[in-house]
Order: sequence, then C-alpha cells, then structure tokens
Amino acid sequence: YVDFLVPGIIAMAIMQMGLFSVSFAIIRYRVQGVLRRLQAAPIHPRHFLVGQVVTRLTVSVAQTLILLAVGIVLLGIEVQGSYATLILLAVIGGALFISMGYAVSGFARSEESAAPIANLIAMPMMFLSGVFFSRDNLPAFLETVTEYFPLTYLADSMREVTAEGAGLVDIWGDLLGLSVWLVTSFVIATRVFKWE
Repeated sequence: YVDFLVPGIIAMAIMQMGLFSVSFAIIRYRVQGVLRRLQAAPIHPRHFLVGQVVTRLTVSVAQTLILLAVGIVLLGIEVQGSYATLILLAVIGGALFISMGYAVSGFARSEESAAPIANLIAMPMMFLSGVFFSRDNLPAFLETVTEYFPLTYLADSMREVTAEGAGLVDIWGDLLGLSVWLVTSFVIATRVFKWE
C-alpha cells in the first residue's frame, strides 16, 4: 500500500503547494499594494513573476525529493524508475498547479474568497484522483470523469515510474494530459491575472 500511497501523496503535495501558496501570496501582495509598486520599480514585473515561478518550482522538486527520501528510509519503498523522470513530472505538475494558483488569484478578490475557490478545485481531486485509494473502487461514471483530472495524470504517472519503472514513453498519455492542462491553466491565468 505504501508503494501506492507515497507517489499519490507527492502529487497531492505538489498540487497544494501550487494552488494554495501561490494564490494566497499573490492576493496578499495585491492587497498590500506590492504588485502595484512593482509596476513602477526599475525591474520589469515579468521578472518578479518568473522569480515566483522558479522559486515555487524549486520547492516542488525539493519537496518531491524529501517525500521520496522519507518513503524510502522510513517506509521501505523502492523506486523502480528514473529519478530524472520523477523530477520532470514534479516540474510539469508544479508548473500546472502554479498556473492554476495564478488563475485562482485572478478570480479571487481576497484571501477569504481564494480559500473556497482553491478548495473547490482541490478537494474533488484530492479524494477522487487516486491519491489515497485506487479509482477502480469508484462508480464507473466517476472513474471515467476523474480519469481526466490533472491530479490523476500526475499521481498515476508518478506511481507508474516509482512502482513499475515506467519511462517517458510508457507515461506519454499522462504527459499529454498534464501538458493540455498546463497550457489551458496558463492561458486562463494570463487572461484573469490582475496587478491591482
């Protein structure tokens, strides 16, 4: 069970880091006027956003490696696949959920309104994307719907790499799903993001 659970927990941690920490931080910066002042600063605002993304992607990779280390040392899991593939998945998944976090910050006007929006996105995925239990136990219609959740793609691909030694070719369908969600989330985020 731990071989099933640990990759799912890693995927869930990446989702929560991107959705919640990004949306809350950006809204706080907007409310405090930090984003407005950045537009007048000598650095381009784009550099600030790139810095935010790079920092959070670094955290995404670091937390993936730490959770893997805990799983290996304390729970005795064995990683059958490539660590490089897991890091690539952490970067793609991190970018996807960071984009979602920026989108949430664009829709929400305050941290109080961001929490329900982020939870509306995160909670169904957390319980229906196969993080804690196999989606095979779900009713057939739910299993079909949840197959297309971004967290399902991330958790399944991480699980396949960790437990089955899958390579990039083996998880191409999950990579395609993650890429489609990433592009969609990025487009939405760029359209709804507000500096003030």
